[in-house]
Amino acid sequence: MHTYEFITPSDAITFKAASDRTAYACALVLGSGKAGCRNTDTGAEVPTLLLFAQDPEKDISGYLGATIGEYMEANGPEMAECFDSFAYVSATERRIYDDALDAITDAENLLAFKQKHEDRSRSSLSEWVAAAWKYAAKMRQAQKTQTA
Repeated sequence: MHTYEFITPSDAITFKAASDRTAYACALVLGSGKAGCRNTDTGAEVPTLLLFAQDPEKDISGYLGATIGEYMEANGPEMAECFDSFAYVSATERRIYDDALDAITDAENLLAFKQKHEDRSRSSLSEWVAAAWKYAAKMRQAQKTQTA
């Protein structure tokens, strides 16, 4: 898993993803093509900003090798895990945050910690992290429906 910075004009946000493609897809969906991301492990900018793209669909499928819908369907569990990892925490403090999450073994306490951290760490009105968690929940629900 790599750590990524979600690039927005507001708060410092980081997240984890198994690949640059999954990071790209999650940043694309969450930011509606207006936010970027950077792999903090390698320093590589992932080409997410589509605001001025002449043919965004072509750019998306060129990078992902599929449409965004096809990629989401094929990589739902990986994307849900990525969306769940979003947090208002800088790249330099991400390891401390992850260690705190790892130390909490009870699911209910983990959720309470994450929600309290989200509420206390967010300085803007934008609720990027809460929106990412909602995407994760929707993707997991869709997966359950498909397998039922």
